[in-house]
Amino acid sequence: MERKLFSESWHRVAAQKIRLRPSVKVRKQFFRGNTWFIANDLYGDQFFRFRPEAWDFIARLDGTKTVEEVWQTCLDRNGDSAPGQGEAIQILSNLYQSNLIVSDFPSDVVQLFERQKKRHAREWKARLFGIFFLRIPLFDPDAFLNRTIRYVRPFLSGFGAIFWLALVGSAIGVAVSNWEALFERGQGALSPANLPILLVAFVLAKLVHEFGHGYAVKRFGGEVHVMGITFLVFTPIPYVDATAAWAFRERWKRVWVGSAGMIVEMVLAALATFVWASTGPGLLNSWCFNLMLVASVSTILFNINPLLKFDGYYILSDLTDSPNLQTRGMQEMGHLVERYAFGGQHSQSPAGSRADAVWLTGFGIASWFFRVYITYIIIMFVADRYLGLGFLAAVLTVIGLIFMPLYKGVKFLVSEPRIERVRARAYIVTASVLASGFLLLGVLPAPRYFRAHGILFAENAEFIVARSSGAVENFDTVPDSATSGMTMLRLNNPELPLIRRQLEAERDQLSAVERLQMAREGLGREVLLERRRANSIRIEELEDQEQAMEVRVPQDGRLASLQPKEHFQRWIQRGEIVGESIPEGAWRFFAVVSQEDVNLLFEQEMQGVSLRFPGNAGAVVEPSDLQIVPGRQEYLPSPALGWRTGGPIRVRDDDSDGVRAAEPFFLVMLDLEATGAPLHHGRVGMARFRVENEPYLSQWYRKMRQILQKRFQI
Repeated sequence: MERKLFSESWHRVAAQKIRLRPSVKVRKQFFRGNTWFIANDLYGDQFFRFRPEAWDFIARLDGTKTVEEVWQTCLDRNGDSAPGQGEAIQILSNLYQSNLIVSDFPSDVVQLFERQKKRHAREWKARLFGIFFLRIPLFDPDAFLNRTIRYVRPFLSGFGAIFWLALVGSAIGVAVSNWEALFERGQGALSPANLPILLVAFVLAKLVHEFGHGYAVKRFGGEVHVMGITFLVFTPIPYVDATAAWAFRERWKRVWVGSAGMIVEMVLAALATFVWASTGPGLLNSWCFNLMLVASVSTILFNINPLLKFDGYYILSDLTDSPNLQTRGMQEMGHLVERYAFGGQHSQSPAGSRADAVWLTGFGIASWFFRVYITYIIIMFVADRYLGLGFLAAVLTVIGLIFMPLYKGVKFLVSEPRIERVRARAYIVTASVLASGFLLLGVLPAPRYFRAHGILFAENAEFIVARSSGAVENFDTVPDSATSGMTMLRLNNPELPLIRRQLEAERDQLSAVERLQMAREGLGREVLLERRRANSIRIEELEDQEQAMEVRVPQDGRLASLQPKEHFQRWIQRGEIVGESIPEGAWRFFAVVSQEDVNLLFEQEMQGVSLRFPGNAGAVVEPSDLQIVPGRQEYLPSPALGWRTGGPIRVRDDDSDGVRAAEPFFLVMLDLEATGAPLHHGRVGMARFRVENEPYLSQWYRKMRQILQKRFQI
């Protein structure tokens, strides 16, 4: 980039005598092989980073020489690498805004307090718009950490690492061996009765987590002067200010401090795992389970996530030597717009190379979208419980994410001196992008779809039912396709012949008694006839069961069943389904359409329907006919669609069969033909219905209205 040596604004600062405040301490660090200088403002507990050329200029500001004299000295000393006048002004401006410099002018004291007030105003504004992450400092824990570090120091060493690996490894083994009990217990983790215990366990786990950061900072000679409470979605969570780690020269120390909270939290989870596995049902067992859950799951899902400003973010920054990732990512995107869209030649990229620019741009985009997404989730979570508070949070979020950036963008276009020569182009480009976006999203019709889960059945499919009880004795492999009458399973039940012979002996006995009664004038003959008739019926049933020891295929077609090896030595009850015969022919897909999409089903003209099945995403099946079952439905066409069997549709908790949906739906039957596409009986799939085109903004507006109506009845 071409750098300007002189600036027309230089006369405003050239004669001033400026010096750094005495509370600023400076030390060296290395990032990506380059030397940087880290300035620590002890008064405000803030950190700032400078390149060597900038620091050479700043370090000479001792209050005895004018800015002009200092700049001329740097120019004579460093030549082309010295900052130009415009860059020197930018450096002084940043130092001024950060309260790092003072001058001999009497008004400087007043301005110092004014700048401090503005900084506090910015902090409170950030707290207001960051209502979900409100942070309140309470006290200085440094003295307590100094007194207790000697008890913790042995665990912050090689011995501690070995102890941690052994402890956590053993706990993982215990968890794996009790996985079924863990999974079953986890189903009720969010039940109302468990929430108070879960909240207490969460707060304790985070308290241990934050002390882990504090002791790690003290281990390497840093200071920790702030401890307080962060209200994360209105949940109080302890925090400590471990920013002193930013001044550590060694990268591994900074990474270790960032990881320390998760490390000690995993120790807490391991100890809770041992107690949970060795105790019976009760308060202690329940509390340890919740502690184990939050100390492990929250660490994996949140703390290690680099897209949120938690531990994972700072660890990634240190591992990649990219401080202020989020801020620099947004600055890089702004630079791309200013340089290549507006044509501004004075914009400076925060990236040091092309690869660094790509990395910052990608991270900035990903982090911004993830922040929007997580903010939406949090707003909905809060609004489900406190509608007014959720609405207030939504308003503040919209102001912070949309209107404030829009205001800053307009202010930049109107008054930024850097784009003075290309301001007309900036206006044209901005207007063109806005007009194109509105045209693309709000005017031009866009494809419109809605999707519905469903299940595929073959028409005239018939269940194969065992008509007798017995143990499976054959060991033959059943083919995928079979003809009518083919033996599928052979059963063995040695009790049936014995029972039949007993009944036959009873029949002979009844015949002898009947002849005896006839010799006595036939007294009681009617009773004997009824007993003989019942006996004969029972014998015929047993004979039928003996003949049914071979389970046969009822019709030609493909088979859907367990293989005989999976049935081997298994006792099958009479009437048990052992398979299904699927003949060649027509198929029918039953699609479950949710209430949100019912208006599209009835009011819009259908443009087309297609089906897709897991495992065959590339094979699209188009139905030949569509029929809508009139009236709302409550019972799913198969339990395979419900949550209880791992399906996609939520079912009612009080339905043991898992077929009654939690919300009413409409059923659409799609007829298919047996073509070359892979069709499998009882397979869950997805139907995509295409209706009339509509602009995206209209679609999004309707979707948001449906969400508000469904969740909040507004």
